[in-house]
Order: sequence, then structure tokens, then C-alpha cells
Amino acid sequence: MIKHKIFENLTKDEYDKFIKIWHKFDIKDGEILSKEGKVGDDAFILLEGKISVIKETLYNEDYIVTEIEAGGDEIFGEVSLIDQGQKNSTIKAIKQCKILKINHKDLFDFMNKNPSIGYKVLFVILENCIKYLRKADKDVVSLFNALVEVVEND
Repeated sequence: MIKHKIFENLTKDEYDKFIKIWHKFDIKDGEILSKEGKVGDDAFILLEGKISVIKETLYNEDYIVTEIEAGGDEIFGEVSLIDQGQKNSTIKAIKQCKILKINHKDLFDFMNKNPSIGYKVLFVILENCIKYLRKADKDVVSLFNALVEVVEND
């Protein structure tokens, strides 16, 4: 069994059903897993390796937000998995990675057929989204405070 938060509340039978809709593949060092601004409908779990999360600046330069190694509870692309919208950042392999991938159609078809498992899975995805929303809220407050300080000191 793969150790990841999205699977932890599932029974063995539920896990065996759910894991079948995930696709496992490798990406090489330097390869881009997803590109900021591109429309997507999939999410990824890093099983092995290391990736960088990159945002593009106003000057079209790459800015590495963070680097993440396998072994955590990160899931990438969960927002696009749900809304099939644009990717929020670029995900690039720093060293060769093993990846699990799931797409919107497979997930929602699965949840319609297995609502009790779908509820458990969707709750974990929601928790992850909330974690990032709370961080974004804190960042906005920090940026606002910095702006106020600059304006008041002018």
C-alpha cells in the first residue's frame, strides 16, 4: 500500500478499488510535470524524487517557491483536478521522480460509483485546498501590511 494522506482513511478493499484509477509513471530530471497557466484536469502525488514549485514573475522569470521531496503528504494540481482550470504553478523535477497521476473524469466517475470512498477522498483534497487558502490569506495580510508601511513612510 502507498503511504499518503489521501489513502489513509480507506480500508484495504477501498484502497484496492481506488488505486486502480491512478496511473504511475516516471519523469526525468529537468522535466516539467505541469506548467503554470496551462489548463489541466489532473493531480499528482510524488512517490520518489524531488520537485520544485515555480511561479513566473511579472518579468517572465522563474521564481522557485519551494522544493519538495517525496515522502510527504503533498498532492499537486488538486485545484485543477476539481475545476479543470489553469494550473497555479509549474512543477519541475529536480531529480528523477516516480509519480502517481489521477484525472478529473476518472475521479468523478469513481466517486459516482463509490460515493462513500469518494467522500473520504474529497475530504482530504478539500483539507489540502483549505491549507493553501489559509496560507494565501496570511500572505495577503502580510503584503497589505507591507504596502501600508511603504505608503505611510513615503
